[in-house]
Amino acid sequence: MAYKLNNIAVLVVDSNHNHMQLIKEVLRPLGVTRIAECLNAKDALAYLENNVVDIIFTEWHMDGEMDGLGLVEWIRKNPASKNVFVPIVMVTAQSEERKVMKARDVGVTEFLVKPFSAKTMARRITMVIEYPRQFVRTDDFFGPDRRRHKVSNYTGEERRKDMLDKGDQQMDDSAVENLLNEL
Repeated sequence: MAYKLNNIAVLVVDSNHNHMQLIKEVLRPLGVTRIAECLNAKDALAYLENNVVDIIFTEWHMDGEMDGLGLVEWIRKNPASKNVFVPIVMVTAQSEERKVMKARDVGVTEFLVKPFSAKTMARRITMVIEYPRQFVRTDDFFGPDRRRHKVSNYTGEERRKDMLDKGDQQMDDSAVENLLNEL
């Protein structure tokens, strides 16, 4: 990554202080210096009322009334949200296919599976910078286009049936990325 990231503002939302520190320690060597932290979704929403961020990293499971999915959904759908277009990276160990699809369907921009490396985090930031996603609004969805790119080996209507038959299996970060790229 050849970007100077010292000017981007990042918000990290995680109720586990150790996980939050780990994310911050990975971001700093990448050049990110403007890092805000919130221990829950409620605090994150309060922070976002008065601050603009360029990227949000949020954990799926957090203490409090709202989890990471609720935070993403609020940011994307609530009329009071000041930046519905902010890239949001879900950082979690929840890598089952149905959970990845659920996060994508509420408006997550990228998915980072724990445990992750600095290289993988840098790749997610690069994806957000180099390939900004168009946003789509339908009756039941608002968020980044869920399709990553056109698949050259598309074989017609039956393509998605194979995905549904895979069951609920854990996927590593590259498998999640491959799955999202197929869509």
